[in-house]
Amino acid sequence: MKDLYKIHEIAGLFRLHPDTLRYYEEKGLLRPVRGESGYRMYTIQDICTLNVVRALRELDIPIEDIRAYLEGRSVEETLAFLDREEALLEEKLDRLRAAREEARQRRARLERYRAAETGRVTVAWEEARPYVFLQEGVILEKEVDFLLKKLEGLHQDDIKVIGTQTMGAILDSERLKQGIYNHFSCVFFLTPPGQPCDAQLSPGWYARLFYRGSYQRLGEHLRTLAAGVRARGLTPVGPPLELYHIDTHDTNLEEEYVTEVQMLVRE
Repeated sequence: MKDLYKIHEIAGLFRLHPDTLRYYEEKGLLRPVRGESGYRMYTIQDICTLNVVRALRELDIPIEDIRAYLEGRSVEETLAFLDREEALLEEKLDRLRAAREEARQRRARLERYRAAETGRVTVAWEEARPYVFLQEGVILEKEVDFLLKKLEGLHQDDIKVIGTQTMGAILDSERLKQGIYNHFSCVFFLTPPGQPCDAQLSPGWYARLFYRGSYQRLGEHLRTLAAGVRARGLTPVGPPLELYHIDTHDTNLEEEYVTEVQMLVRE
């Protein structure tokens, strides 16, 4: 068995790029010797050390902490480090469980709205719905996705565009009076209890209509919604809102989009 190994041999053994080994050396984790030709040469001890480094890096332990551990390693220190590893693994498991639950909720949402009845006006009671919003003058339909992403960035610890929270936009009431249906006053995410919110959608009776396909037909669907409201002898209160249940984040097929328009009403 050899006593010394070249950098490409160690890199191949651990399936690492040689630059990674050079980086570990720069950070004081490895201390290869120099051969007669000046090349880095690694010992069996370096291989053992690299085994430890790889295991700890897989747990995302910072380089500085690994270096401190390697310098003062003992059975007692290793036991303490194992306690830390256990805590980190528990945190990872918690994140994985949360991600699994989110995936299940997203699946349930897609299956629910894929089966939604479209084109029919109904009226349903909604409790107050907290939300965070972003308002930037006149918002065109083509700008909605950009602003939703911007809003996500302002609340990155709590909301995600690809997640379980409902996102939408409120139509610009002044433009609606002019027959313009692709202008919005703000975009928003509904937020569950306990999370930050900027305001609440008022509780009350909401006329609602689901539609499939292109947003270009929003005007047509809003007219259908308004006609249904009048037929029931109800009066709209405030501007309509649009909720995006299945969209480009879920499918490339525009005909599979499912959008809901809602309008607060009173007798």
